[in-house]
Amino acid sequence: MKRTYRLTLLLLAGITFFGSKTYAQLGVQGGFIGVIGDGFVTHDSLDVLGAAYGFTGGILFELPLTGTLSLQPAINWVSKSWSDELDDSFEITKTKMTINYLEIPVQLVLRQPRASGFFVGAGPSVFYGLSGKRTVTIDGTQTKRDDHVFGSEEGLEQRITLAVNVMAGYSFGKLKLHFNYSKGLTNQPGEGSDFGNESHVAVRIGYMFAIK
Repeated sequence: MKRTYRLTLLLLAGITFFGSKTYAQLGVQGGFIGVIGDGFVTHDSLDVLGAAYGFTGGILFELPLTGTLSLQPAINWVSKSWSDELDDSFEITKTKMTINYLEIPVQLVLRQPRASGFFVGAGPSVFYGLSGKRTVTIDGTQTKRDDHVFGSEEGLEQRITLAVNVMAGYSFGKLKLHFNYSKGLTNQPGEGSDFGNESHVAVRIGYMFAIK
């Protein structure tokens, strides 16, 4: 299984690297992340942290296959944060969980045959867990900090997750606005566990550079 993950990563990286030299467009993109649902316990263990938000940024490539169909690999940094603030009239306790990932999606994109217009896409992606931390702050002073541990043991989030992506958006020439939904397929949490790799939605703005 580990060998399969490594081969997948090498394949996606190869498509990205060689595709950028062969085809027309290189772009940058960034935006906001939203995670549906709660997760991770609060400092007092009586509740869970609220629905997550986050940020993403990266580079993408347009690899034309036909006049309306293209392959779009990308490399994105994805950061997700869950938080909760408890005010019991004596002190304010804030618990925050942040997890960072490297995302490598490869999507098949269908677009209208002109510079501006709607487009849709779908395809697989790989998430690689980079780092994470859980902090507790009481009245503005950080009192606790724990690293988010990745591992293969039961109850731990593995570093590599295979997922599927769908997207829809509109292209204003070189400027693109699109919405993404990503759903984790492997390495999903069991009962009593909280992982950051389940699913999320994203709103991104991208800019494509000149065609070679």
